[in-house]
Amino acid sequence: MILDEIVLHNFGLYAERQAVALTPPGDGRPIVLFGGLNGHGKTTLLDAMQLCLYGAHARISNRNGLSYQDYLSRSVHRGSGTREAAIELSFRHTVDGKEDRFRLHRSWRPGGNGYREHFEVLKNKKRDDGLAEHWITQVEDLIPPNIANLFLFDGEQAEGYAAQDSSMRLIGTAIHNLLGLDVVDQLDKDIQTYQRRKRGEEKDDPSRGEIEKAEASLKKLRERLSDLRQEQAGLRTNQIDPARKALRAAENEYRKLGGELYEKRVEIERDLAEAERALGDSAARLRDLAAGDLPLLVAGSLLDAVRERDLSEEETRRSREVFAILGTRDEALLELLRECGIGRDDIDAVAAYLGADREARRETGARGTVLDLPPDARANLREILDGRLAGTARVVGGELERWRKDGVRVEHLRTMRASVPGEDTIAAAVRRRDRLIAKIAVLEAEEAAMKSETERLVREIERGEQALSRLLEADAKEEWLREDRRRILRHAAHARTTLGAFRKVVIERHVRRIEQLVLDSYRQLLRKASFVTRLAIHPESFALTLYGRDGSELGAERLSAGERQLLAIALLWGLAKTSGRPLPTAIDTPLGRLDASHRTHLIERYFPFASHQVLLFSTDEEIVGTHLEKLRPYVGRSYRLDYDDASGSTWIAEGYFGGVKAV
Repeated sequence: MILDEIVLHNFGLYAERQAVALTPPGDGRPIVLFGGLNGHGKTTLLDAMQLCLYGAHARISNRNGLSYQDYLSRSVHRGSGTREAAIELSFRHTVDGKEDRFRLHRSWRPGGNGYREHFEVLKNKKRDDGLAEHWITQVEDLIPPNIANLFLFDGEQAEGYAAQDSSMRLIGTAIHNLLGLDVVDQLDKDIQTYQRRKRGEEKDDPSRGEIEKAEASLKKLRERLSDLRQEQAGLRTNQIDPARKALRAAENEYRKLGGELYEKRVEIERDLAEAERALGDSAARLRDLAAGDLPLLVAGSLLDAVRERDLSEEETRRSREVFAILGTRDEALLELLRECGIGRDDIDAVAAYLGADREARRETGARGTVLDLPPDARANLREILDGRLAGTARVVGGELERWRKDGVRVEHLRTMRASVPGEDTIAAAVRRRDRLIAKIAVLEAEEAAMKSETERLVREIERGEQALSRLLEADAKEEWLREDRRRILRHAAHARTTLGAFRKVVIERHVRRIEQLVLDSYRQLLRKASFVTRLAIHPESFALTLYGRDGSELGAERLSAGERQLLAIALLWGLAKTSGRPLPTAIDTPLGRLDASHRTHLIERYFPFASHQVLLFSTDEEIVGTHLEKLRPYVGRSYRLDYDDASGSTWIAEGYFGGVKAV
């Protein structure tokens, strides 16, 4: 990884837009040297790099517990008259021989209840929103935040790593992050949490109690249903059936006493009155018929004889009238026949026939007449005989049949009325029957209530059985889950044991390599091979122990302040080598409080070789004079941080202190 450029726009002390090229020349001069007095913005530059890379996850020196929003608001340059700020960082990263160029842009401005941040990633000059959204994951592959302090650190604070407690924390943190043991530790914690939750689930198991409660409730319901059915059977057998038997006997006695007729007495009286009225109506209609043509039915044969006599007299009258004119007609006919030339024999035959006909008619006309009915009397007689008398006969027959039936019905109803018993005769039987009917009604109502309660209990038992079935199914499932939890807890314990063994083996395997790299780095800085012959790191506590030429431990009191600081630098350097990541190294206040000889060790033996790209942020009391001259062959770029009191701003210029170019 190579840092190519950092751009500051109204960030901290840096006003307006200032861009700084960081790319080393590539000719064996890996160092980019920044010179600036205390408070002129050296640490701000280092913070800007981390902020651009990690955002809210950056370990920034002057955040001091501020929320990320507050830190962003305080990072805006106060003298610019704006409330917006931005930083950009360009770098290259090579994986499997393929180089990708990245440019990160992070800006913020007021919005809503605080500052709104905008983050953008360009990969090979193309904006990549997906990469920007998941940048915190991507940056883990480039320079993980947990090991950033191995490459970006403050030289003045590095001496503290030589102390036992600090070195233990540094080594432990580095080993965990470098070896990925933080994932193992987190997995162990997750397994512990999972175990606690599963044990908590095991303790909270109310299903058995619910099942017992449901079973007890069902038992009570079934007992109540059995008792109720027995009561219902006893009620029917011992009370309802005997009462119904007694009611049948009472009703038989009631019927024998004429109770049914007594109940129908009003209906009988009503029907009798109606039948007598109908009988009277039939008699009246018969009287009306007797006042009309009805008497003629008695003289029916006589009327037929009158009609026969009238027909005979009518024939006599017609014969007389015809005979009077037949003689003249017959003579004219015979004359006509003669004129026509008809033979005499034929004429004689016709004359004989005509003579016989006239004689027959004469004899008929000679009979005497008695009735001599006029025409209207003859028509009236014909109407009576041919229509009216037959219709009257039919009507009279129907009325007589109705009158007979009405008479029979009247006699039957009078008999029934005569058979109705008196109230005093039937009263006792009525009271006995009514008492039994009322008793049976009460008993049947009680039986219906029992039946309703029985049905309710049956439904409640069915619901209870369904609920119990669900509980049993859930309990069976829960039992499977309990067994599954027990199995999980066993496996979790085995997993934690395995993780512990794995952690121990991994640490022991890599601690030896770290020990050697740190020892080599320390010896290179000291150039006193016999002073420290061995360095050991405890694989569990990560305590650092040095051993001298006689094999004895070298206590911290036997190391000078410079040697302790060099030990701290050696720790950082050795751990950085262990990471195997070709990352730039940035050091603020690189020489700190070291004396001249130890500063020379760092100038000659560490800075040129710390990484392929080294950023040094020096004051005017550190890399100057002889130290600057010794470092100059390795410096590829140099900058100076000039602070302007009037504007309260720092400006970045090429060159070094006093305008002298360090390159």
